Amino acid sequence: MVDWFALFLGVLFALFCLPVAAASVQPKVVVIIDDIGHRFSDRRALDLPREVTFSILPDAPMTTEMSELAHAQGRDIMLHMPMESFDGQEMGPDGLRVGMFETQMELQFVRAMESVPYAIGVNNHMGSRLTSMFNPMRSFMDLLKQRNLFFVDSRTSVKTVAEEAALHAGIPVARRHVFLDHVIDEAAIEKEFDRMLLLARETGTAVAIAHPHRLTMKILQKRLPELEEMGIRLSTVSDLFEPEPAMMAQQKSEDTMRPQMVAPN
Repeated sequence: MVDWFALFLGVLFALFCLPVAAASVQPKVVVIIDDIGHRFSDRRALDLPREVTFSILPDAPMTTEMSELAHAQGRDIMLHMPMESFDGQEMGPDGLRVGMFETQMELQFVRAMESVPYAIGVNNHMGSRLTSMFNPMRSFMDLLKQRNLFFVDSRTSVKTVAEEAALHAGIPVARRHVFLDHVIDEAAIEKEFDRMLLLARETGTAVAIAHPHRLTMKILQKRLPELEEMGIRLSTVSDLFEPEPAMMAQQKSEDTMRPQMVAPN
């Protein structure tokens, strides 16, 4: 016989406790410093908290040194993969162009990955043209899937289809929400930093990309330590693809309450 009172108490517990668990998830920000590898001065980024992710250009003068130093610090490292843009800017070594055969794309990608051996994911360097084309991006995502890599769309164009291609390929994907130093000016960077915090509070997560400019590093060294007091967590990029404990508890409870389906045969 069904114990209706116990069932009622169970539903009541779920209704009152699960929203509290979900609300307890701490807002987080992910900061990715990309364009690393060109200059000796990129080393100043090593003074940032370990949770800040480095996205390193392939086959640049400081690629090997910065990869080793970042790895020694225990940082998440990404490959900053050069891709063709609409304005035809020079991409640098190992760049991917529209019209490449899949074998050419794979050769360039493998070479790039070999120069950044600790990379656990990829984001695009430039790439406004290539990321707007589904078929080549789908081919690229297949290469990432073979290596169990994730992709962060830098969103250098509103026409990007990179996330869609990644989802079709079945790989983990995230997007950039804020460019901290699109304008290299103290007031502008501070404004974007504050916008990052606002997005984190509103949505739970904000992903920001910045570059190893002296001014950017100065502001980040000043502002990042403030996050803990604000109740915001500075996270590594790999945290984006780990389920939150509270959300896992909520999902488990929901699964327990959901009627169980029996598979035929």
